[in-house]
Amino acid sequence: MARIRSIHPGLFSDEVFVALSAQAQVFWIGLLCDADDQGVFEWKPVSLKMRILPAAVSDVSSLLDELEAHKLIRRYESGGATFGAIRNFCRYQRPKWPRAAHPVTAEIRSFTAADGKAERGAMSFSNDPTAADRQRRKRDRDRNDEGDTEDMSRISRDDDGTVTARERRGEERSNSVAKATGAAAPAEPSAVTALPVDWRERLFRQGLASVSEMTGKPVGPARSLIGRWLRVASDDARKVLRTIEDAQEQNAADPVAWIEAALKARPAQRSDSLQFTMARG
Repeated sequence: MARIRSIHPGLFSDEVFVALSAQAQVFWIGLLCDADDQGVFEWKPVSLKMRILPAAVSDVSSLLDELEAHKLIRRYESGGATFGAIRNFCRYQRPKWPRAAHPVTAEIRSFTAADGKAERGAMSFSNDPTAADRQRRKRDRDRNDEGDTEDMSRISRDDDGTVTARERRGEERSNSVAKATGAAAPAEPSAVTALPVDWRERLFRQGLASVSEMTGKPVGPARSLIGRWLRVASDDARKVLRTIEDAQEQNAADPVAWIEAALKARPAQRSDSLQFTMARG
């Protein structure tokens, strides 16, 4: 079954890709969609032509040979069947729930970068973080600061009333400076009571804008969708917001269906009404 894949912008200036014939370039991109989530496809020229180049007058066997000669794919056998692997496939394709359809060896895992180590040379583009990567990293930091982990020292004061590790270090430096200069250190309260994050307010502020952007729906229908998802998620606003963010990051083709499926698959955290109290001494 064909799959949605990502195309790195560095592909079109890659020296090996540029050296391919025009039809081989299209065919290689088609292989990305035909391969399973580990970058492996069945080496069946006739079937590949029907799925990738059904209307073209072309010899797919020659195209496979051309790609193999440029070391963009590798042919191997397993269990009496012949398969092909795509070079550095796993470096750029990161499906949410990857599924493997074909057997692989350690050598093939290395060729497709499934072992986490991309091979140098062809199809080894710059690893500068993409906008999606930067957004994901920022959201991971935000989640830590908002208390998604159990480490209470990282919960954000702005959101919850508690103290982040960064703020704690800043206060320690202030106390050290005060001792060195003889100034009085700032008084510390005996305890800080954390207020709960208003996840519902955040959902209908941030999440509503994201839903409208992804679906193209105006505010009214988008709000109705969120209300429906809240019922599916047992009124867990935090869970709904995180699922919306994940759908936006994955650039889901059908965001409504994607979000509803993800909500049904994820357990509710019921964390939008938690209150924390952290003693400071």
